[in-house]
Amino acid sequence: MTIDELRARLVKLNTEIELHREALKSLEQNRSLVQRQMNAALDPVARLPLEISSEIFRHSLAPFPDPRPLHAPMLLLNICNAWTDIALSTPSLWAAIHIIFPSGLSSTQSLKALVPIWLQRAHNRPLSIWLSGANFDYNVLSIIWSHAQQLKHLEISDVESDDDDIPLWKGIIPGPLPSLETLTTHGVYGAGLSHHHILDLLRLAPNLIECSLELDVDITVDEILVLPKLHRLMFGECGTSPLFDYRFLEHLSLPGLETLFADAILESLLSFLQRSSPPLRELVLGNESDMPLLAECLHLVPDLRRFEMWDSPCGLVEGFFAALIQSPSLLPQLRTLVFHINENQTVDNISISFWTVALRALTARRTHLQVFHLQVPIGLASSIIPAAEISAALGELAADGMKICISGSDGKWKRTYD
Repeated sequence: MTIDELRARLVKLNTEIELHREALKSLEQNRSLVQRQMNAALDPVARLPLEISSEIFRHSLAPFPDPRPLHAPMLLLNICNAWTDIALSTPSLWAAIHIIFPSGLSSTQSLKALVPIWLQRAHNRPLSIWLSGANFDYNVLSIIWSHAQQLKHLEISDVESDDDDIPLWKGIIPGPLPSLETLTTHGVYGAGLSHHHILDLLRLAPNLIECSLELDVDITVDEILVLPKLHRLMFGECGTSPLFDYRFLEHLSLPGLETLFADAILESLLSFLQRSSPPLRELVLGNESDMPLLAECLHLVPDLRRFEMWDSPCGLVEGFFAALIQSPSLLPQLRTLVFHINENQTVDNISISFWTVALRALTARRTHLQVFHLQVPIGLASSIIPAAEISAALGELAADGMKICISGSDGKWKRTYD
């Protein structure tokens, strides 16, 4: 063949190859489509009604989902088209998010690009957002605050900042938060999170129901903020000693408060109770030693059902028992009583008179009191067990229905009476 004939032959072969490639590509696309259709037909999730498959997907979520690709709900978008359709048709999958600064996402998956899409997928659902980490991104915060009307739960934790004013409040203040029901801050020591910052948020959230705070700075402000719908205020976490409230109660009036968990100065607590007249049902306090002032506070909360004190000196606990005996009007509705004896107490502080007064108080309230728990320092475990006659009397109270427990602070031993 001549050179021209060979060139023409090559052109013809290349053309045929391209045609076959296009045909093969079309066949592969058709095969992929048929495969997806067959997978959808065989996939039990895809065959379910949307409301059921959506409910299954919701059970795969953490309370505050991680937005990275290997975590639900983002992971659900990468399984198959049917699952993608279900996930995108379920706004509740996108109604919560945990935003960590910095995020660890690639530049193409930045929070600035991801967060608006995520929140748009939630449509008009109430939003739950958890913010944590260092170097808060102002652009991302602006996106979040643009959805402030939908925000129902807000948590701020593990904030790292050397500034006196954490970036969350540097020039970016949210608008009204009419739907916000819970606010939580923790892990913020050293971040300058003060009264001013919290009051900025509380002032915008008139319908707040529950608030759990960790404050870092005591700054005096000349303001009394009234939150009539706040039912639960905690400084710290349940099951641990309350955190100091930095006199924050002095700036609040909470006429609907039912639970208070705080290491508060008793003078501040007294003025707060006098100002708010709250229908407290549960009160957990930190270290106190002034029994007369404590009794004055407790007389202002006659509907209290549960009272707990941490780091209590034995003298105050004994004085509390004596007050229960002497004053039937003190806490007439009390059902649960818990004391955590201060770790600095010695065996000499828990005397026979301590157990005698405790038994008299429990006996005086036997028709109402349902639970009594005394936690003692671990070094006293072998020494503080009540004498035989006291133990027998405690057993009789337990037989009548009162749950009585004496335990060590290390959690390794306890004595129950039943």
